[in-house]
Order: sequence, then structure tokens, then C-alpha cells
Amino acid sequence: MISVPYRRYAPGAAFLLGLVTASAAAEVRVKINGIKGPERDNVTARLTLRVRSEQDALDETQVRRLHAQARTDIREALQPFGYYDPVIDSNLEQDGDDWNATYTVERGPATQVSAVNVEFEGEGASFEPVAQALVGIPLKVDERLRHSKYEATKKRMSDAALANGYLDASWTQTELRVEPDKQQAEVNLKMDTGPRFYFGPVTVEQEGLSDEFIERYIDIRVGDPFNARKLLNQQFKLSDLGYFQAVEIDPQRELADERRQIPIRILATARPRTRWDYGVGYGTDTGARVGVTSDWRRLNQHGHTLNAELQLSEIKNALGATYKIPLGTIPDENLSFSATSESEQLDAGDTLKYTIGASLNRKPGSWTRRLYLEYSHEESDIGDEFATADLLTPGISYSRGESDDPILPRRGWYVFADVHGAVNNVLSNTGFVQGRLVARAIYPLGSRIRMIGRGEIGYSVVEEFSELPASQRFFAGGDQSVRGYAYESLGPKDAQGNVIGGQYLNVFSIEGEYQLYDKWALAIFSDTGGAGRDPGPKLSTGVGAGVRYRAPIGSLQLDLAHPLAEDESGIRVHIGIRVGV
Repeated sequence: MISVPYRRYAPGAAFLLGLVTASAAAEVRVKINGIKGPERDNVTARLTLRVRSEQDALDETQVRRLHAQARTDIREALQPFGYYDPVIDSNLEQDGDDWNATYTVERGPATQVSAVNVEFEGEGASFEPVAQALVGIPLKVDERLRHSKYEATKKRMSDAALANGYLDASWTQTELRVEPDKQQAEVNLKMDTGPRFYFGPVTVEQEGLSDEFIERYIDIRVGDPFNARKLLNQQFKLSDLGYFQAVEIDPQRELADERRQIPIRILATARPRTRWDYGVGYGTDTGARVGVTSDWRRLNQHGHTLNAELQLSEIKNALGATYKIPLGTIPDENLSFSATSESEQLDAGDTLKYTIGASLNRKPGSWTRRLYLEYSHEESDIGDEFATADLLTPGISYSRGESDDPILPRRGWYVFADVHGAVNNVLSNTGFVQGRLVARAIYPLGSRIRMIGRGEIGYSVVEEFSELPASQRFFAGGDQSVRGYAYESLGPKDAQGNVIGGQYLNVFSIEGEYQLYDKWALAIFSDTGGAGRDPGPKLSTGVGAGVRYRAPIGSLQLDLAHPLAEDESGIRVHIGIRVGV
């Protein structure tokens, strides 16, 4: 064993350690010229010199070796875009302890697709839904070769086979033949579909509901061709019933019989039978408020439900309950019975209303249709008018909406239309017809900006305005109407200046929202609206700006709005929450 005196070599060791430390701190700066967009992004991601320098400290040997490899990296990074023969000028310079690597790229001629040969073989080749997948494939002759289109074509063929029950489909040929010197590429894809599989017996494992009730919502039938999309739709349908917190569908391929029928096992995990929700909040339309909501799910094995709600606030109080009986084979189709009590205390006066009603809710196509019949008794003290009203009100409404998120959408729309009325002396002490149309939309402009628009139109047909009950009159102003004005402060007034509501309503709003950070956004808006006794009521406008916070329950809003009406001034603060579109 040979020992080396430490003291003799300590200075040299320190010197070498300093060199290593200096090398570790060296920075490699990479610059790419001549290309941009997705091509430049891919080159940047594939450039080993850049990737390694961000992960580890590189010494001179490693830098020069990875710089020499850069030509290959760049060439391979451009091939997915159809450029197989680029011209690459590279330069590496040392700047003190750092390095500057510059690559100037000329893509060269693009490789064109000279031939596309795609076909199915086997049992499913002549099956129309499968064969149709070859119509309109992304790959086209005489277009620039893009590997993404090649992969998209393969996926299109695979998806078509699997979606239609050909679970043993396999590739017999996947060839992308490129001739760089000719700038040509030939594509050859062949898939053998194999035999077709079918749905077998369906078993549903769940608790609390009868088998007969659940079977109403099962769309999978024994002997139908196996279809992956149908399984997904079945999962969504059972989840939409609201009884289950999780639905799992397991196609038991390993248990397929000689007829290639695959048993389907559905495991549905029930939600708690009862749910209570408590809330405390503040809104400028309602003031401070508290709420209690209770849902009783699965009151019996037939899926009946009961919802009860209590809302207390400075302005509006409400107590109500709704009993629902599922109908048909579609979620949310039901027969419901309800009873509510509502009271409002406004500057213009007070109202009290009791209502019982029944409704038949169906979903024809993409719309939700509600046929309803309500009986109500109300007492109102608005301005200098005290009135009571008994109303038997039949009505019909249609609604439809789409969005990319039910709570915090970036894109979506919603439409609601309602017509209802009462006939004098038919369990009613007045007669009228009223219609209402509501439309809302959200549209993104880029990744950070979204535009929000809404509009509401209402009209009433009545012989004498004084005969129109307070609950059927229109008011404007407030968080959900025209910001810059107090809640329900816009509308015709009596001789004492009290707002008594109108026969007609027009409200429109446009808002632009800019996302600052992940959960925070700024908004500017303009609201215009009013209520009156004529079809074209006087309109008031409010403008302002606000802050948005994206919470799990919705978009929390703080707005500062300025009224533009001559008899209004100052800034009004509006606090509220927006859920969905």
C-alpha cells in the first residue's frame, strides 16, 4: 500500500477543485435561427445540448461532443414536419466560462406524399362504419409529409375497428417509406379487423334501488355489437342519475363465450342517502344571507327524491320543497311536486307569496321542456298599492345549454324561453299572458381573454297594468341585471317615487375578462336595461370594472360600477358569484 502525504498535494487539490467548481457554474446559451413556430419548438425540445445543460453541469468535452451531435438532433426534429434534408450551419464559441451555441437552419425542400395505400382486411373490411373511416383520412397525395397526420390516420383506423367491436384488430403492414433524395414518401397501412365481438349479459351491482328501476336506464342489450362509445355513454347516463358517486363498467373480455359475447359488469357506488349543505354569504342584491339545503336521495327503491331549501337574507327569504318521481328512460325526466313560500322587503314595498305546483319535465332531443301548473296566493304592498292575487298559472318553458365546464366554463351558451299566464275567474282574480327569453354566452379570445354576453327580454299582455300581480312585474337593476344601480330599482314609479315594476323588460350586458394568474382575473363591463309599460322601456346604462376569483364553487365577483343616468351618481359596489354560463 502506498500512502501519499496530504499536505504536499493539498494546494494542487484545491486548485483542481476550483476548476471543477468553475466548470459546474458554466452556462450554455443556445440560439436557433432560420425556423419558427412548431418546428422551432420541436428542435428546441430535441436538442440534447440544451436539455443536458439545463439538467447538469457540463465540462468542455461534453459541450463539444453534444454540439457535434446537434446536427443529428436538428435533422431528426424536422423529419416529423416533412423536412429530411435540411442545411444546418453550427457555431460554438467560448465566452469566459460560458458557451454560446448558434444553429442557423434552412429547412430545405419538403418531402411530398407520393402515394397513400390504406385498407382494412378481414371480416370487418366491408362493414360500413369501419370502411367509412378511410374516407377523408388526414394523409393526402401531393401534400407535405407530416408524421402527425400519419399517426392520426393509424389512430383513425384503430379507433374505427375497436369502436365497432373488432377487438382483435391488428396491423399487417405499417410502412412509411421515405426517399429523401427524391423528396417523396409512400404510405402503406393495412389492418386485419379480425372477428367481431358482441355484448353479453349485463349485471349491475348497486344498493338501494330496485333492479327493475335500474334496468330502465341500461341501453346495452345482449347480442348488440360491442361498441366502446356505447359503454362510455352508459357510464355517463348512470352517473347523471345522481344516485351514485362512482360508476365503473368492466367489459369482461376473458369471459367471452363461443359466440364472442362479452359479459358487462357495472359497479355503481351509492352516494350517501341524505345530504345537508349549509351556506353563509353576502350579495349586494340580497345583503347578508344564510342557507340550508337538504337532499333525500333514494326515498324508496323507485328512485324518488326530496329536496328542501331554506334561504334567509336581509331582502329576500324563501322556504321550499320539491318531490320528484323519475319517469321514462332518460336522467332528469320526472314528475315533480313543489311548495314554496317567498317574501321580499324592498324600499318600494313588501311582497309575500305562497305557491304549490306540479311539473312534467322531459328532454326532447337536446332541449329540456317543462310543462307546469302552479297555484299561488300573494300579497303585495308596492308604493301606494296594496293588492292580493290568486293565480292558477299553466306554463311551458324550454331550455338548452352547452359548455366546456359546468362550474367555470371558458366557452359555452345557454338559452331559456318561458310562456305562462292566467285566466280571470278560473281560480284566478286576474288574467294575463307573459313571455320571457334569456340568452347567455361565453366565448374565449386567446388563452387569457374571454367575452361574456347576456340578454333578457320580457313582455306581459294584460288589460290593465294595475291588475298585473307584483310577482309578475318586471324590474331591473342589481348584480344580475344592470350593475351601477340598486337591486330592482329601475322601472316605472308611482307619484311618491316608488318603483312599481313594468310590463316589459330589456336587459343587455357585455363583459371582457382578462386572466392575470391561475385563479385571478380582471373584468370590464357595460350593462344596459330597464323595465316599463311600453315595449321599448327607458334604458339605463352602467359601466365598470371588477376582480374575479376562480373558486371551486364558481367565479367570485367584486365589481365597481358607475351609473350613467343623469339622476344617478357615485360608484356602487356589487358582490356576487357566477356559476356556469
